[in-house]
Amino acid sequence: MTDPTIDPIQDKGHQTQQHYSLVRQLLFPFSAEEPLSFAQGMRVIVGWIALFTPGIVVIILIATWLTGASLQKTLLLLLLGILIGVFIFGLTGWFTVSINNRAARMLQARRAMKATTARGGRYGS
Repeated sequence: MTDPTIDPIQDKGHQTQQHYSLVRQLLFPFSAEEPLSFAQGMRVIVGWIALFTPGIVVIILIATWLTGASLQKTLLLLLLGILIGVFIFGLTGWFTVSINNRAARMLQARRAMKATTARGGRYGS
């Protein structure tokens, strides 16, 4: 959402960038004031999958190495771990996007309601 007090012509080329922590930048790099587009939502979901699933893979590799599991069993566990990681963290990312979009729509509705009441209410005045 742009600031209405800033003239876009005077502010040409200047973008205000919010500074988030590293974890926030990786998991949800958006302001949460507007609903996310499909592409932004997919970026969040893929980010969750890409950040957490490799941890599962590393844990499986360490566990199979320590137990001396066969190559076939290791590959099966890796495949299972990747599928489970994609499912769980993809679902978690989707849930995060869904909750964000719902909250953003509620915020927009509240702002619209305030704007309506600031102009004289429902029936005008």
